[in-house]
Amino acid sequence: MSFVFLPIIFSVLIYFFVSHRQLSFNYIATNTILAFFLYDMAMATIGPLTMGLYGLISPQTVNFFNNYGSGPVKLVELLVAYLVLKRINPLLHRYTKTVVPQMPIWAWFFNLFLLGEIIFRTIFHSYLNPLIYVFSILLYSALALLFIKLTTKYYHWKNMATNEQTELQNLRTYTSHIESMYDDLRRFRHDYKNILLSLGDAIKTGSIEEVRDIFDRVVQPTNMQLDNRTAVLSHLTNIKDLEIKSIVYSKVITAINEHLDVTVEVAEPFKIPDKVEITDAIRIISILFDNAIAAAKDSPNKQINFSLFTKANAHYIVVRNSTKEATVNLRLLNGTFRGSLHNRHSLGLRNLRIILAAYPFIQHNCQSINHTVTQEIIIH
Repeated sequence: MSFVFLPIIFSVLIYFFVSHRQLSFNYIATNTILAFFLYDMAMATIGPLTMGLYGLISPQTVNFFNNYGSGPVKLVELLVAYLVLKRINPLLHRYTKTVVPQMPIWAWFFNLFLLGEIIFRTIFHSYLNPLIYVFSILLYSALALLFIKLTTKYYHWKNMATNEQTELQNLRTYTSHIESMYDDLRRFRHDYKNILLSLGDAIKTGSIEEVRDIFDRVVQPTNMQLDNRTAVLSHLTNIKDLEIKSIVYSKVITAINEHLDVTVEVAEPFKIPDKVEITDAIRIISILFDNAIAAAKDSPNKQINFSLFTKANAHYIVVRNSTKEATVNLRLLNGTFRGSLHNRHSLGLRNLRIILAAYPFIQHNCQSINHTVTQEIIIH
């Protein structure tokens, strides 16, 4: 029965001493319990089946394996568990990435269900007929895998529907701002001749005050208004992924509406590599941008810089923002913090760690200096 507590003990050790609290305990515990469950399932079925097959040959063979041959059987059980885990690993990864963060309570109910298999095996293995016992374990395992598959599919399609709605809304925002800019330019062109005529008359009369008044009242405000949004749109043309372009524009407009000084730098054509799912790239940018906006709002300078570029065959996503503090503890930026999530930069960063855990070729660098935080995603 003590075997039941081993997954929890291992999860605690991994959480504190391996991941250093960069991943959520729920994520680590779920993966650990799934691995223990698969091994225990193999141990509960391969052993009795092996003994049954040898029993058909001769009772002496069974007695030999019971007394001296348990080692090879254990190795077979471990090999089978490894092969099964390797086979269904993509499904398990999708489950821990999509279901666990969104439904942690249900995930823990399911974890307890998995641990219940160990209790069931410990209590009933000596009371049930071997065939009934093996069939019960296989049925238990089938129900567990069916639950994983169905819940993963449900939340996968649910997230896709949500992402499509968000993307559609972002595209609508993007389109509406383009239309608004076109209307502004059309009105400005309509008034352009009148402005020139007014300036011409003022210059002819030698009224410098009238020239200054027209410039301050008409020309300068319109120029600033157009330049702000035009600068954003002009850089976004180099983003080749429409989904990324729409989410970046949406976040930039949100920052501008919060009266933040935002600069966007995409000097050359940029495309997210195919080996990174576009939905994950959207979530990464959203988390970094949301944290940057939250922190910049509280800072004196209220500045955000967002840049995308390629360098030495690596793709860079860089978000830099001003902060209220001169320096921010980098452990907070890595998600290795204690207590509640009061720090602005802690919002969503554990989910970011879960996303990045699926991509070992992605590097996440953090730096805090001179009232500025820089977060750098490098896709090698």
